Amino acid sequence: MSQIVSSQTIVKPMVKIRRERSLPYGGEIAVRIGQQVTPLQVVVRGASPQGVYIIPAAEMLGVPADDLPKYMVAEEGAAVTRGMALAMRSRMLNKKRVIAPVDGVLYSINHGCLILQQPSETIDVRAMLHGYVTQMVSNRGVIIETTGSLVQVMWSSGHEGFGRLRTVVPEPGDFLRPEHVTMEARGSILVGGRLEDSSILEKAGENLVRGFIVGSVPAGIVSVLERFSIPVFVTEGFGDRPMSDPIFELLRQSEGREACLINSSGGDRDHGRPEIVIPLPANSNVPVPGRSVQTLAVGQIVRILRAPHAGRVGRVVAVHNRSRTLPIGMRIPGVDVALPGGEIVFVPYLNLDLVG
Repeated sequence: MSQIVSSQTIVKPMVKIRRERSLPYGGEIAVRIGQQVTPLQVVVRGASPQGVYIIPAAEMLGVPADDLPKYMVAEEGAAVTRGMALAMRSRMLNKKRVIAPVDGVLYSINHGCLILQQPSETIDVRAMLHGYVTQMVSNRGVIIETTGSLVQVMWSSGHEGFGRLRTVVPEPGDFLRPEHVTMEARGSILVGGRLEDSSILEKAGENLVRGFIVGSVPAGIVSVLERFSIPVFVTEGFGDRPMSDPIFELLRQSEGREACLINSSGGDRDHGRPEIVIPLPANSNVPVPGRSVQTLAVGQIVRILRAPHAGRVGRVVAVHNRSRTLPIGMRIPGVDVALPGGEIVFVPYLNLDLVG
């Protein structure tokens, strides 16, 4: 009897990839079906919803709500700038003012309150892929199709990017260090085993590095990484884990090829994890990775998710359909996993992530 695994990390050297690039609201589609697109090409453009500020001006001035219009120094419909006086009350030496907290338009004066409407901001959604537009998603976005290598990762710093892959460490557990970030790395996405020194990102900005792909980062530097505009993609998660061998080998074999670092976009719930896409020439005979239920079988590559072997990758050598007793006394089904070096360990199904 096969056993179901709910967690899977897609690592495919050649696969057909379809991804949605869209806004959460309506916009203007800037491409057509069948059009070839590049990563920086805008595919949909829209205006962000306008923010509204409500200012209790009558209360701030200490006047009745109905009397507020007498104290206004700005008119309804007027453009205002941050710091500009909107209403003012003078009494002897005491002067009170209501100041605009943001740029915008004085939309209305209503029941003693001033309603400011901020100007909308234009939002551009870029393709972030080399590929072809195959479908429109209402007036919100498009579906782009490409062929290439695909790697799902555990976490990203929230930014996207693209550049040529450059592996700067010989082993998947080696640290990315400042000396790896040189002028030769300009325009590249650097691949390393682990990243613990966030100051590397400052140097990366000076040398125009396009991004980083690493196995793990300490949880303590996450907030720092998120402040930089350079994308950081983490394949294994937080802590002190090397990059898994299958992912490291795929990236190393792709040396010099352009990679796209993509976060989930629009309503693409099926592919919600950050992804590394390495486009290849179109090939209609490659499969599209499905989101069907995955089952464990002998020979599959898995990642162990919890201690004492958290982060290690191995191959399933036996599937146990009957429960086994763990050292803590619990009985639970699982598999035997052969780790690099020959050690075989029993791992419960819930502690596994299928890689492939």
